[in-house]
Amino acid sequence: MKRPHIRRLLGIVQISGALALASGCASMSQRRFTVDSSALDYVQFRQAIVTRDSKAPFVKSLELSGSGYLEYSRGRSERVRNDFWQESSSPNLDDLRTDFIVLTQEETVAIYQRLVDAGIFDGYQREKASTNATKLLVLARIHFEKKAISTTKPIYLEIFNELIAKFR
Repeated sequence: MKRPHIRRLLGIVQISGALALASGCASMSQRRFTVDSSALDYVQFRQAIVTRDSKAPFVKSLELSGSGYLEYSRGRSERVRNDFWQESSSPNLDDLRTDFIVLTQEETVAIYQRLVDAGIFDGYQREKASTNATKLLVLARIHFEKKAISTTKPIYLEIFNELIAKFR
């Protein structure tokens, strides 16, 4: 005697179990948490803008430490892109401007919390390739979590531009 309704029921249970397992794995890949103040935390943003009139890209670099020290560097010098630059004969070596300000503890924690809420520490993040969008490199270490992403997502660009606006 065949029982097709039992097989159908088992198939539904298997599909439901697979869907539940998959959704559980997806939620485990999210790493969202409440940020506490720590001088060990940091975030770095780097944006390179390539122009046709120069071989070297114009680079904007922001570094925010957990103590609130915010440094903004920009220019075509290798020193903007690489903290461990070596002496060279590049014609752009001196094309560098650096300014800094100190943010309050509340401002610093709020910026880190926005990055966490935006999903910077979520699992694998894949973006569609875009030919005209300027990418932003974001390196972060917050609450012992580390992540480096290259992104065009508006939330990260918004945070980056808000921090730059503090220097105007």
